[in-house]
Amino acid sequence: MSKAQEKNAGNPTDIETSAGIEKARHIIALVGNTVGALALLVALGVVAAILWFTNDGVPIGDVIEDDYTGTTTIAFPFLMLVLSLIGFFFGQFASRGRWGTGPNTSVWSSGTFRVVLNPISVALHALFFALAVIAWALVLLVPVFLDASASLTLPEGSSEAEQFWFTVSVYGAVTGGLAAIVGVSLLKKLTYNRSLERGRSSIVDKSSSQVAWRRFSHIWRGELMIAALGGAALGLAPLGVHLDSAAYGFAFAGAGIGLVVAAVVLALNAWRSGLPVERVESYT
Repeated sequence: MSKAQEKNAGNPTDIETSAGIEKARHIIALVGNTVGALALLVALGVVAAILWFTNDGVPIGDVIEDDYTGTTTIAFPFLMLVLSLIGFFFGQFASRGRWGTGPNTSVWSSGTFRVVLNPISVALHALFFALAVIAWALVLLVPVFLDASASLTLPEGSSEAEQFWFTVSVYGAVTGGLAAIVGVSLLKKLTYNRSLERGRSSIVDKSSSQVAWRRFSHIWRGELMIAALGGAALGLAPLGVHLDSAAYGFAFAGAGIGLVVAAVVLALNAWRSGLPVERVESYT
């Protein structure tokens, strides 16, 4: 991080470090990352199992007697994904973050807690993006292709067919959204700090524009939320074409493309917050 970036980070005061605090950070990092990884593996395994059994003509209720409709079982991987995100949040912030505090001048312009993260490499970021796209392809494109080629043995209108396609739609949307988030964040990483250095002189500190970008992008990462919605819509588009109609699928594709384009435009302008992309700030 350059001196200019550190200056723009708001000069947070480091939270006092000691042997005890460092040990606590290592424990939080270990526990958080372990929980995140295990929960992610469980989610992937359960989704694969649901698709395997239902495609084989076995409804979820025959495997888990207490879940006749299969809704709870299909929702379980999503809950594991949420747990995984929480685990990785604490694990990564503890292992890669330099925590600090600063004056909270206004709830509308600055937060009390600030973290400067040691960013992952571009190569690793790109790998995560590729893995998210592969996950989307496996959970949505592969079933659509197999069904289109008459390779699936699902009885039409059966409970197992409904559970199979419901699982595909839910996790096709989830993986599509995740892929879009990772892709837009990678683009932001590649362009943000260079754009900030070029345009720094045009930023007026505490102006309405600077505060708006700080709140929307720097604190809330609003462009990534929009990217998630766009990725989810795009992720469902092939399924819409296959199961419903071309108009249905193209409507999802159009909405998804529009949202992703908006997210990209916002990501390319997020530097207008005047703060380095490696910095994270609390809401209050």
